[in-house]
Amino acid sequence: MKQALNPCARLKRFQHATDGAALVEFAIILPVMISLYLGGYQLCDAISAQRKVTTATRAITDLTTQYSSVSNTDLDTVLNAASQIMAPYKTSNARLVVSSVVIDNNGAAKIAWSRGRNATPLTIGSSFTVPAAIKQNGTTLIVANVSYSYVPIAASNLIGRIEMRDQIMMAPRGSSSIGLQQ
Repeated sequence: MKQALNPCARLKRFQHATDGAALVEFAIILPVMISLYLGGYQLCDAISAQRKVTTATRAITDLTTQYSSVSNTDLDTVLNAASQIMAPYKTSNARLVVSSVVIDNNGAAKIAWSRGRNATPLTIGSSFTVPAAIKQNGTTLIVANVSYSYVPIAASNLIGRIEMRDQIMMAPRGSSSIGLQQ
């Protein structure tokens, strides 16, 4: 018959037992490792989406400034091309607007024309704030605004939507202004 161990002997025996220790340690660290992996993936994916927003914004202004005059069809083509840059992200979450801003000789900047995709264009004739560093009287700027509602793949209920935005202003290249043909 086995003799019962006293409590001190049981504790001493348990202290030296290592059977299954690696399994217990792995079970403890696994949720932390999964969280780090998913968090790192989400961060890289969000940075990639932000880069796509910036690239799409740049493409809109770059393409539009090459025209000497545009039609709504031309602008729709530019906006459609820029929305394709957002792939593989949902293009329906991207809101793109391209506008022409005319700065008069008194320094007042107003919207000459505007076109949007999945977004409301800016109101023609409304005032527009141009940074003092690039504001020159009697000039025209092409302004592109892109905003994107990024939805994380993992833990989207916990994190929620992340709004990403970019705006780029460029002067027309081939002419002093870019008119809109109706």
